[in-house]
Amino acid sequence: MSDAADPLQLAPGVRRLRPDDHFMILSETDASPMHVGALILLDVPPAEQEGFAAAIRRQFAERLPATPLLARLHEAPDGFDSDVWADLATCNLDALVAVQPHPGAWSEAELYEAVAMLNMRRLDLEGPPFAAHVFERLADGGSALYLKMHHSVADGIGFQTVLGLLSDAAPPVPPRSADAVLPDAGTWRVLAQTHYADQAELRAAQSERRKAALAELEGHKGERASTPQLRMSGPTSARRRYATISVPLARVKAAGQALGATVNDIFLTLASGAIRAFLIEAGDLPDTPVVINSARSYRRPEHGDFGNRIVALHPHLATHLADPVARLRAIQASMAAEMRRTPHDEALLDAADKPFGAKDRRAAFAERMAGGRRLLPGNLTLSNVPGPAAARSYAGFRQRHNYPVPIIGSGRFLNITSRRSGDNLDMGVIADAEKIADAGRIAALFAAALDELEGL
Repeated sequence: MSDAADPLQLAPGVRRLRPDDHFMILSETDASPMHVGALILLDVPPAEQEGFAAAIRRQFAERLPATPLLARLHEAPDGFDSDVWADLATCNLDALVAVQPHPGAWSEAELYEAVAMLNMRRLDLEGPPFAAHVFERLADGGSALYLKMHHSVADGIGFQTVLGLLSDAAPPVPPRSADAVLPDAGTWRVLAQTHYADQAELRAAQSERRKAALAELEGHKGERASTPQLRMSGPTSARRRYATISVPLARVKAAGQALGATVNDIFLTLASGAIRAFLIEAGDLPDTPVVINSARSYRRPEHGDFGNRIVALHPHLATHLADPVARLRAIQASMAAEMRRTPHDEALLDAADKPFGAKDRRAAFAERMAGGRRLLPGNLTLSNVPGPAAARSYAGFRQRHNYPVPIIGSGRFLNITSRRSGDNLDMGVIADAEKIADAGRIAALFAAALDELEGL
């Protein structure tokens, strides 16, 4: 019998991936791992730093069953049904929460170099879809934890929910007694046939909505700026550089209030100023504006907390304009045009799977990913993800910063992701090391852009 209450549930503790989630697996390459991450800096006294990893392992052991991380991926037989996540009872936290060795204390430069290297390690989906890397002693005091989760589990908002469930704000939960049991291949096929039969009317209705959305999108043709070709364009390399930025949220809000702009508007404008200045220094500023890949969440309560519910946005950054206020207004106009089309894009994405959908997607992506070319428009990625306003702690240690550790999609060279962390906006800058040797330069230019905007 099908589970009408939750069509994604195949069996107890076994959930199907939606096509959006499967995309995150199929679009992954060695040069573009697909995970969501955070570099969390914590106030850990010197006397407790040696035991920090053990404390984090205990913290995770008591809370992982409340998250989607205590699971492993299984492919459906013959690709007829969707692939699934199956719950695990336990996992090897000694391997998954690993101490990064250092003879002394990690300097900031050493920490960022290590994070950039670890960012390129693909997660092994034969086991739980996460990894945590512990840096016991920082030269500036405290300890650090780099946690990454495969993007197929959830988007950036879902990842923040996971971080909350692993923090001290969430209580420990009872352990699981056993791994989830998958049905045998024959039973799975019958369950899938029943599932697809139950969803036939839904798929037909979604098909009609997609046709209507495509017709509506015809009216938006010509609104998007074309992605310019830069010297830094082309296949993404397998090397990274990492840096961080932290600015008081009050400064960003004040700039927005003075200029009639949202926090996201200001974030994009500051990034625009930094990228424009960098491209001028590199002699690579195009005559037409740089285009970004960003996203809007369409998550609603009925969608739950996990999985991917994001629509791609591709506004331009008006990098061809010298005046920062003129850039801000052009960015606002470009973003408004993107937002007008997102309900139609959402209709194209929000689709139930079909028989042999997983098999068909594997074949299609094998061809699309050849050569490391860009899958979506945009020279680079910018994301502004909600984060907690309240202070967080893990295993009793207060969080100082919650820096994103972004990824670079195939065919791009830079990602700047912003996340609220208490009174600050904490940002992570990840760059293709073959094209940008110093990610810290981008961070410095971003900070200078805020100074410039405040001085107007």
